[in-house]
Amino acid sequence: MANRNFASGGKIYSMHVKPALLDCNFVVDSANGNGLGLRSLKGPMIQNVYMHTSATPAAGSPNPAPGTIVIQLMDKFNRSFGGFNAIVSPASGSALKIDNSALTQGSAYIITSLDPAIPNSQWVALGLPAGVLPAVGASFVAASVGAGSNSSSARVMATAAAGSAICNIETVGDPNLSLNPDPSANQGFGGQIILQCRNYSGAVAAPADGSVISIAMYLSDSSIVIQGE
Repeated sequence: MANRNFASGGKIYSMHVKPALLDCNFVVDSANGNGLGLRSLKGPMIQNVYMHTSATPAAGSPNPAPGTIVIQLMDKFNRSFGGFNAIVSPASGSALKIDNSALTQGSAYIITSLDPAIPNSQWVALGLPAGVLPAVGASFVAASVGAGSNSSSARVMATAAAGSAICNIETVGDPNLSLNPDPSANQGFGGQIILQCRNYSGAVAAPADGSVISIAMYLSDSSIVIQGE
């Protein structure tokens, strides 16, 4: 938590009745044997997330076309107010040693493996901010082409040249029509939202494997409609 004296009146207000903010994140993995097209799903109130898979689709998966994301919620909701997303590009290329001239000064790198014999000070000399513990997934801007003693296992990688290959993620259709299903249908989940990923030319396209996608949904958990809605 930030160590700041925030203004006592610094609050966020909403005129919506019982708004709910749901979020999830996952790693795109189209060939994963779980048949989901992704792995490492995290997010409260998220029952299922499906993407295109080249493996045998998991039970219940519609195996959507590449670039399509199906999110199924545990509960139904009254309506959607909006949402937002973020994408983390995957690492790509060769794993580079940190103790020679393999790096490019000023370029960003991601730690992909550690060596317990390498002290934190060597990572700091390389560009990792002081106070940030070296860990797989931590990123830094290289302060030099390499630093410190020889290591047999400490490695870093740059991000993929094309990044995630995705420019934006859009909602398909009107989510309000699929968030509040008839419970007598016993479909096995609550509301559903369908999204599509689009590349820089505007075409629906699959994100690069290894991309991390984070999605937030601002929903209504109340049937009360106030003035202006």
